[in-house]
Amino acid sequence: MAANPYFIVCDFDGTITLNDTLGLVVLHYAPQIWDSMEEKLQSGDMSLMEVMYEEFRHIRATEEEVVELVLAEAGLRPGFPEFVGWVEEQGHELIVVSAGFRVLIDPVLAAAGLHRLHVHAGDALFSPNGTALSFPPSSADCIGSCGHCKTETIEAHAPFAGPLVYIGDGYSDRCAAEEADVIFARADLAVYLRSRDVPFHPFEDFFEVLAVLDDPQV
Repeated sequence: MAANPYFIVCDFDGTITLNDTLGLVVLHYAPQIWDSMEEKLQSGDMSLMEVMYEEFRHIRATEEEVVELVLAEAGLRPGFPEFVGWVEEQGHELIVVSAGFRVLIDPVLAAAGLHRLHVHAGDALFSPNGTALSFPPSSADCIGSCGHCKTETIEAHAPFAGPLVYIGDGYSDRCAAEEADVIFARADLAVYLRSRDVPFHPFEDFFEVLAVLDDPQV
């Protein structure tokens, strides 16, 4: 067992999964709106929450249909089940944080035999008449930017017995990642941290993450 156990906070979409589940759903059911919404998000014309509400307003499908799509297309990033096993064996703590939805997250984790993981996320109610979204309550002034304030979720678990580790890939991970003692980043999060000269470990699978954290020199 680890003398100073890590508290590990891990994003879901594009981090645990190979493909973003929200992107899969929008591109499948409302491809006509994807490009314009992404442009408005990147330009700052719309917040992440505004974009998500607008995108999912166009999604008309049953929960069963959407979950079937996600299970077929999301993919699990290599090494994640092994990483979870190492975390549990060594006595570290792992939580999953997401700006996405439990209705999509839970089936993916369950299919991998990882339904036991502690997940903090929003949720969605799918129907042929449209999709309703809900997000965790927050007092953060900037909550419109992310939908789920991952920093607040981290703070709610403090104090930590050992180093705080953050693993992520995207826009909603930015603030939370900078709170961590050790950061693993890929894709847009890596670009953002590099632009701010924030040190991080790049990764493309969880075998790489495990190798770094299992090194006593970290």
